[in-house]
Amino acid sequence: MLKPDAPEPAALKRAAIDALRALAMHDTRGEANDEVQPPVISAFVSRNREVMTQLLMPTAGLVIIIEGRKEILFGAERRVYEAGDAFVLPANARSDVVNEPDPRTGFYRALFIRFPRPLVIEAARLWPQYVGQETPRNKPVISDDLRSAILHAAEAISHRVAASKRVMEHRILEILLILAEQGVLSLAPKYVNGSVADAVRLLVRHRLHLPWSAAGVAAEFNMSEATLRRRLRAEDQTLQDILLDERMKAAYIVLNDRDADVADALAATGYRSRSHFARQFQERFGKTPSSVRRRKQPAS
Repeated sequence: MLKPDAPEPAALKRAAIDALRALAMHDTRGEANDEVQPPVISAFVSRNREVMTQLLMPTAGLVIIIEGRKEILFGAERRVYEAGDAFVLPANARSDVVNEPDPRTGFYRALFIRFPRPLVIEAARLWPQYVGQETPRNKPVISDDLRSAILHAAEAISHRVAASKRVMEHRILEILLILAEQGVLSLAPKYVNGSVADAVRLLVRHRLHLPWSAAGVAAEFNMSEATLRRRLRAEDQTLQDILLDERMKAAYIVLNDRDADVADALAATGYRSRSHFARQFQERFGKTPSSVRRRKQPAS
């Protein structure tokens, strides 16, 4: 007896998105109620192109593109997500966002599942093996278990079933566990409040042109300079090392991936001295900024 062919990955993705589409029929951004716990699953729906600059999300969350296309800029890094894609948005990430409606249907639809800090702390207590794990990718797979967990959470949050607050929290925790198992979310316990080095990277990445100082960064986190330096030192990091690393990575992206010159890289990364920039760039990558740009130009 012949077995039916297994569904293609693209077909599985379409099936998962079709199952979630009912949650994104109407825009619910204006309906959020801060007193609702656990957090609502928000639907982003638009018939027009949306551009949002310096968008700051105070909590981590899961974004799922149902229809249309999303372009997001984290500093010099550009990412594009199509219908069926998902990504984890870290807490305190500042970004520029463009939402493009699908040219065939005329709609942009997306879901945003917000993860408040107390539930992330609870997840870290329950599953310590996922605390501080490396997250080499941020694109979750909309698997059957994740899709099912999202639908169950949405059902409880919408009060279509008689679910207690604790049951609703458990359904959000289930989503957190699945994302942690997929390796796209690192849990953070309360006693460290996450990685300070990672928080600094997220803070400066979108504003590398600013003259960051220890005082300025510490003020952003409502802590003293001494506390900032001590916590970075505990992670074997310094503010200057983080700034240099982020500026060099951004400069390479600007020169290698975009139609830009060295002056653009200087402007994007906050360097005033071209020679100082070139020296640090060559120390980091073993090549000059101009050679990186020339490398992508077609030979004559």
